[in-house]
Amino acid sequence: METEAKFLVPEKDIFDIFISAWNIGPFLLDAATQNRLEDTYLDTVDMAIMSNGYYLQRRQKEKGIVYTIRSLGGIRKNGVRHREEMECLLEQDIPFKEWNDQDMKECLTGIVGKSELMPLFNVSHTKNVRNAFYKEKHVAELILDDVLITVWEKKLEYLEIEVEMLSDGNEKDLEKLMSVLTKEYGLFPDPPSKFERALQLMEETEEETVPEEDMDFYPKPLSVQTLFEIHHVERAHARKVTENALRLFDELKEVHGLGEEYRRVIWIAALVHDVGVYTNMADHHKAGRDILMRSPPRELAHRFWPVAVWTTFLHKKKMNREKLEKLQLKPFGKMSAQIQEDTLKLAALIRIADGLDYSRMDSRLNEAIIEEKKVLITVHGPGSYTDAARADEKSDLWRILYDHEITFKAAEQNP
Repeated sequence: METEAKFLVPEKDIFDIFISAWNIGPFLLDAATQNRLEDTYLDTVDMAIMSNGYYLQRRQKEKGIVYTIRSLGGIRKNGVRHREEMECLLEQDIPFKEWNDQDMKECLTGIVGKSELMPLFNVSHTKNVRNAFYKEKHVAELILDDVLITVWEKKLEYLEIEVEMLSDGNEKDLEKLMSVLTKEYGLFPDPPSKFERALQLMEETEEETVPEEDMDFYPKPLSVQTLFEIHHVERAHARKVTENALRLFDELKEVHGLGEEYRRVIWIAALVHDVGVYTNMADHHKAGRDILMRSPPRELAHRFWPVAVWTTFLHKKKMNREKLEKLQLKPFGKMSAQIQEDTLKLAALIRIADGLDYSRMDSRLNEAIIEEKKVLITVHGPGSYTDAARADEKSDLWRILYDHEITFKAAEQNP
């Protein structure tokens, strides 16, 4: 159990005082020890760890790699946070299913199963650690943190102080130290954690003026998590389709030619592709289109909302050139020619990714080999023959858009 209090420092001058001062009220401080740290926060593509009330941090250290699971939020009282914490030290990166820490391994396996862990965002920070002594007891650590959070193309910089109680200290010592920081320096406790700040940054949409003609079309953006809850989305399938879609996007860049900004778009669009199933199973592509017209994913900028709408509509039915021509009679045809083209490219990848999870038996794209005008995709898993065949069927849009011949090779067992 970790017990800490956190304070946002609004000005660099105040932060520098804590770097150099030898005491804070009655608490004596030793010299600061400085470390430059790089943290990566990981989760499944649909944030399963977060949805279960935890987050997972990977930190590179001199003696190895530390993975930490913490409870999200924790128990808070008067600005003091108590939260569960487990750590696992590794000499080198290995899959979590091979960790020697049984408790952490079982915890993660119970949450994510066979799903992949994906990097969500990075936190770079310069951490200055000072030990705090009171009546000759080593009661706490003051952690002075200069933080940079990077989420997709967004960045957030800020300064904070974290007070972590040690075994020689008690609640009264912590309360006294917090009182000094509050009353003498005007700091306020309990700002969001780094993880919580990064989540806020992920969900912030770009400041854009929504065209007047679109005001009725897109009235209320919702987060992916909210869309999942309201519309009872099948998480395991959404997760697997998104994993496969991202892998296809990465492996086939030289063919589709989409910019890196579209990796985020296909991530979100693939997650919500089945949002209409609970509403209307038979025509869930239409139901999903209508849901996303009313409530597009908040994680996407306004200009990409139509992409999620139309990739959802296009993911289900068989495709041919006649159907593509008919799209011009729908609102799809009012989009710019470039957005139409990019949307069709993403839809082609999501259709294939959807086919790769047709059996719901955890098939995965193992490799994509591109040679001249041919693409060979190998599929592994117990349902790989079924899923490779289905992916081949759902490659009809790909075959309309590209002159690269695409084929699928199945193998029953994992390599």
